[in-house]
Amino acid sequence: MPATVQQAPIDQVDALEPNVIEATVRISRTDVPNEYHHHVNALTAAGPAGSKWIVQWTLEASDCLSVQFKNDGIKLPAQSSMPDGIHEIKFLPPFSDKQRRLAFTNKVSDVNVIRYDFDLDVLDLKTKSHLKHNMIFDPTIAVVREPLG
Repeated sequence: MPATVQQAPIDQVDALEPNVIEATVRISRTDVPNEYHHHVNALTAAGPAGSKWIVQWTLEASDCLSVQFKNDGIKLPAQSSMPDGIHEIKFLPPFSDKQRRLAFTNKVSDVNVIRYDFDLDVLDLKTKSHLKHNMIFDPTIAVVREPLG
């Protein structure tokens, strides 16, 4: 299922109707023992300067795997390493253990990206062993200003 963008009022953000990006993170087993792979579609936050955004990641595990976020679940660079024009970035309370939410304001003047990574605990339900991630993951949220914004 591709990431979708929809309008939704969220009272934890200082805007009447921030844009919401919903992203499913699929966790699956690999051919290598004790390893897993995760997949999430590319995310884009394109809007006028000052637009408010919420990214909502939801975990989905394949058969015989259990997955949950550790700690905040999303690893972000330090604020000093954020792209120019990304403001008010903060985690919002999740709706469930399988979900994490991040809010920010997009004031970029040119194309840029927010780099992030996941902090997950993946358990093989058959062997009761914890699995490790098997590939380099370079996820980003593309942040751009709409030409008319």
